[in-house]
Amino acid sequence: MGTLGAAAMATLMIAVVLLTVHAAPPTVATDHVVGGSMWSIPLRDDLYLSWSYNTTFYAGDNLGEPLGFSCIAFCNSTLLTPPHPRSVFRFPIGFYDVVQVSRREYEDCTADDPYNINNFRVPPAVVPLDYKGMRYYVCSVGNYCKLGMKFHVTIQPR
Repeated sequence: MGTLGAAAMATLMIAVVLLTVHAAPPTVATDHVVGGSMWSIPLRDDLYLSWSYNTTFYAGDNLGEPLGFSCIAFCNSTLLTPPHPRSVFRFPIGFYDVVQVSRREYEDCTADDPYNINNFRVPPAVVPLDYKGMRYYVCSVGNYCKLGMKFHVTIQPR
């Protein structure tokens, strides 16, 4: 290889190194543990709302908790081998659910006309945050929403 070929190769190597170093890091979806623990009636009625105000959400993230060995008690008799790559809401079947609702329904703690027919009534419930915007979620069982089982998220573009 001549002097010109060696210089071209050196220039190419430097360009590759610079592009590698300065390339933007890959964006990775985050799995958010709603409220920091299992989805259930909170001790403070503002627990989930406070949590959502202090958390940043991006399109592509998931709401829920990493599914591990502890899921076996709550996963509707489905045995999953940990580590499982999904995020879920864990709750005993029939006691709670997660329903996406309008702002009005969120404020009134109702779920008469939920947005998604495939709401999250059977655990484990995976709640993907697919696109930017505001989402409202409540538990539609009994008066649990009025006891604090509700929150909303603002999803930022990635």
